[in-house]
Parts: sequence; C-alpha cells; structure tokens
Amino acid sequence: MEVTDSDWENMTNELKNYATGKFWKDYTWHAARMAVISPELFKAVTVTDNEWIGMNRELERYRLQENWDAFTARFARMRLIDPSRAAAIELTDLHWDKIHDILKKCTIQNNWILFASHAHHMKLIDEERFSQIEITDKQWQGMLAKLDEYRGQDIRGKFTKHASYLKKIDPERYKKDVRIVASDWEEISAELQAKRDKNYWAAFAAQASRIKTLME
Repeated sequence: MEVTDSDWENMTNELKNYATGKFWKDYTWHAARMAVISPELFKAVTVTDNEWIGMNRELERYRLQENWDAFTARFARMRLIDPSRAAAIELTDLHWDKIHDILKKCTIQNNWILFASHAHHMKLIDEERFSQIEITDKQWQGMLAKLDEYRGQDIRGKFTKHASYLKKIDPERYKKDVRIVASDWEEISAELQAKRDKNYWAAFAAQASRIKTLME
C-alpha cells in the first residue's frame, strides 16, 4: 500500500490538469487527498492565489445558495489544503446551526451514509463546535450497520471511505467497535492497486488518503 514517487508525480500532474481546466471541485478534492497522504510532500505543492480564489468562489456560491452539505464538504477540503487561508473564511453561529440541521435530518431519515460524511466534514471545519454535538448510540450504530453492509456486499472503495469517516468522527468508539481484519486489508490494498493499474489517479488518491487515515 506504499505510495511511490511515481504515484505522487502522477497525482501532482492530475492536480495541474484540474487547475489548467479550472475544474475547482475536482481540484479541491484531489488536493485535499494529497494533503492527507503526505503532508510533507504536499508542502512543495504550490496552491496559487488564483487557484484559491477559484475554490473560494464556488464555496461562497454554496453559501449563497444555502447548500450547506456542499458548503461543508468544500470548506473541509480547503481546511486540509491550506489551514491558514481557510481560517479567514467566516463561519457564523447561524451557518453552523444550518449545517447541524443536516445531521438532524439524516437521523430522521436514517441516512447514515450522508450522516457519516457530513459529520466528518463538520469536524474538519470546526472541531471545537463539533465536540459539543452528541453522537447518539442510534446514530453510531446506524453508521456501523452501513459499514457492515459494505463489507458484506464487498464494496471495498465505499467500505474504506466509510470506515475512515467513522475513525475521524469518534476515534475511541471506532477503536472499540470496528475491526478491520487481514482479509479486509487485502481487498483494500487490491482496490488501491486497481486504480494504479488503470491510471485513475484521482480515485487512487481517494483510496490512498482513506488508507492513510485508517493506518494512523
């Protein structure tokens, strides 16, 4: 599951392609994943002012549209890419309340996939505020059930993503309740290799970043 120098070079080239094409959503996601995979190597990746402006323009569009799910996801990625720049982005108590409302709706709807991703993004954008939110047993068990479902269906990409979200949301509960066995790791690794073999560097970065989270 090692990320080689060649892998990193290919991921960097993919990032440049997104910047050239001004595909800011793809750029944001890919850069954030690279920042997780290797914070040290990512320091050498220059995120220009124009690239930051491109990402921030879309973030503010989500705010104006009150698309709080997309806003939170984008903001979380920008915090990973450049914490100092992201610290200047305003997040009022009213905005936070609206973001929190999504978790409440997910609970009512038993939508544990969105609950997990949204809670993960909330913690990334404001860990202090997030610490004041209680993740109930119902919510945690709902997310665990979805993880078991992915394992049973052998959907390893989604299994890896969901497991990484759970670990970030509540490391202590994760340590107690989640067991990733040898056969899981073999299939997680095979998923990574499949993306490498096909030169799918965005998908490779996604899987590699989640593996890094699980192995920390």
